[in-house]
Amino acid sequence: MMNNNIHPTAIIGDSVILGQNNTIGPYVVIEGNIVVGNDNYIGAFTRIINNVEIENSNRFDGYVTIGSLGEMGAKGDVFVEDGKVIIGSNNTFREFININSPVRRKTTKIGNKCYFMARTYLPHDVHFGDNVTMATNAVVGGGCIVEDYVYLGLNSAVHQWTDLGESCMIGLQAAVTKPIPPFCIVTGVPARILKLNEVGLQRRGVDSAVIEEAKASLKSALNSSYNGENAILQKISAFILKYPESLVK
Repeated sequence: MMNNNIHPTAIIGDSVILGQNNTIGPYVVIEGNIVVGNDNYIGAFTRIINNVEIENSNRFDGYVTIGSLGEMGAKGDVFVEDGKVIIGSNNTFREFININSPVRRKTTKIGNKCYFMARTYLPHDVHFGDNVTMATNAVVGGGCIVEDYVYLGLNSAVHQWTDLGESCMIGLQAAVTKPIPPFCIVTGVPARILKLNEVGLQRRGVDSAVIEEAKASLKSALNSSYNGENAILQKISAFILKYPESLVK
């Protein structure tokens, strides 16, 4: 516990392993097989239980629950004894977020440099890549795989076990029930592909000529007829080949 700033009202279990330079706020509860790295901020009333590994330089602003049982409804909640929540580094978790333990996989996993706004929901068995953003009240169902640089808009909802391709953008209040190909923007209820996520690609520093070619030939990639060398369109085609049930234009 040395070299950590722990509020006197916090409860830290005997089996918890803490790194250095962590700040643990008022009324935080950390109990179970928990490993916390270095330089994390864990805000007031946060609860971390069961099996959880947290790496470095994350911020949990408060009222965050990590490691609670996956919500299975009438099936009954199940605790997988060797299941674990794994959280990478440099993530931000705003207030009132729930991150569940896994039920069918061995992990619920969150990558690095993600930003989760208030009241977002990360249920059992989800796997998030790096640089993912979830806007306020966005939710995904259990088991979803969310690849790098995905953006989920305000109040959007993704059905359980539905995967989201790299750099796709889910518009506000969209309802997603099928896998979303990489680099696409989807909107509506049910969600439909609107266009290429041009702004997201620009922010990632993709060459403008590559983006323009992808815009011009997006339909061919979505129809599985693209055979060129554009890396964006190749990834879209590969995703649709892997997920033939994907949402296509």
